[in-house]
Amino acid sequence: MTLRRDVLATVDADRGSFRTRLSTLVEEHGLDGELVPPRSADPDDRAEREAMLVDRVRALDDLPLGLTLTGPAFRDTPIVYVNRWFRDWTGYAMEDLRGRNPRLFQAPDPDAEVRADFRDARADFREALSTWSRVTVEIRNRRSDGTPFTALVSLRPLFGDAGTVTHWIAAQEPKSTETREAGGNAPE
Repeated sequence: MTLRRDVLATVDADRGSFRTRLSTLVEEHGLDGELVPPRSADPDDRAEREAMLVDRVRALDDLPLGLTLTGPAFRDTPIVYVNRWFRDWTGYAMEDLRGRNPRLFQAPDPDAEVRADFRDARADFREALSTWSRVTVEIRNRRSDGTPFTALVSLRPLFGDAGTVTHWIAAQEPKSTETREAGGNAPE
């Protein structure tokens, strides 16, 4: 499995297996062993569940992978949390992201043929959001200074106890050549 898929599975793990999956992720990918968030009680309501999910994503703050936790699609998928590595890499501050729709990352592409491909990718995102399904697409995004980059983005719904989507998690893996040129760590 790729780091991107392993991370998404870890964030989405049931309450009893999260720590085991996190330990496995740390070991298999040679990550920082200090990535263990504080243990929180079983979340009974949306606020507690959201706090637990933020703790999980925060535990993966320094992975060389962009992680974005958003709220439900019916509320325009507002950003709840973005991991530190991705904020640093893109130049966005958390206070500029919280509550905004991830569309703010979208960048136009001057090449009309490529633009059509990215429009298709965005249509795939909309379909996944409306059908509560997973999707992985290559998309053109931008940093806070407007500099475009291409990334492989995997979007996954996070279901609550009632079987409805409470949140979404996205893992964004910038193209390795662009990551190296920006001085960051190349994605796995």
